[in-house]
Amino acid sequence: MPPSQSVALPLRGQFRALYQQLKRAGALARTPVVFCEGDSWFSTPLAMNLLDWIVSPAPQDEERGVPLLGQGGLFFRAERSGDCAARNPDDPKRSMFVRDNIDDLIGWYANFEFDLILLSAGGNDFVDGFLRRALGNRNGLSAQQAFQRVLDSGQYDTVRKAYALFLQAAIAARPGVPVLAHTYDYPLLIGRPGALTPGNLGVAALLKKSVGPWIGPNILGVVESERPAFVRLLIDGFEQHVLRALKQDARFAAVFDYVDLRGTLTQPQQWFDEMHPTEAGFHALATKFRGVMLGKLPANKR
Repeated sequence: MPPSQSVALPLRGQFRALYQQLKRAGALARTPVVFCEGDSWFSTPLAMNLLDWIVSPAPQDEERGVPLLGQGGLFFRAERSGDCAARNPDDPKRSMFVRDNIDDLIGWYANFEFDLILLSAGGNDFVDGFLRRALGNRNGLSAQQAFQRVLDSGQYDTVRKAYALFLQAAIAARPGVPVLAHTYDYPLLIGRPGALTPGNLGVAALLKKSVGPWIGPNILGVVESERPAFVRLLIDGFEQHVLRALKQDARFAAVFDYVDLRGTLTQPQQWFDEMHPTEAGFHALATKFRGVMLGKLPANKR
């Protein structure tokens, strides 16, 4: 069996060592070097996630030597499940695009010749504690009324500004390097927790039987029959007021782009819980994401 064509190294010392090895061998001229930061869509251990499908070839592809990412790649993965894009008031340490974390990331990013940044951020900013605060003790709201409260909260502006803070730092450190993000897809299992088993989480599943939900309990009684419509509005609002607005911003238009994954997973069996796809679902999303990603790489590294 040939060696894996892509290597993910979350430990900085390991990444540095392999990067230097590739550089000495002259292999960086054809090997994409990718910086990854994000949330559980890049990091969940419950299945092969969106990024895993790009980094790690499936066994049958590995046997045939089929590269999933052009010439393969060296990935630095800084993502962590549960992180918010903006400052998380419930757990500030779970915040990606705040000054301290940005300084740490960019201090690392600036020292290597990365070809691309991949981001997965923003989903956690609009669920759980945020929903409890935004919707309060209201009840019987329509989907549009509840969504208006989200708009009035200013959360989309907050998340967009957090993204912008990171983008400004990344562009200053390495001008011209593309940055690729993604939307989330429309949840189909609102209120459904994810069942944990030794098969998907190992022995840790014996201590905790389920994960989530993060949306359903916080809109129960507030938005009742229109819950699916409300959640779709949340997803569409993120695309419009955060990602699209950033792409249209003259400061970032030359480097920032995103993949629209909405409407990809249309069957309940493609979802593990209300916010996370199954392994097969992530594979379908990764197929779309990878196609755009390849187009962002230098021609000699695709």
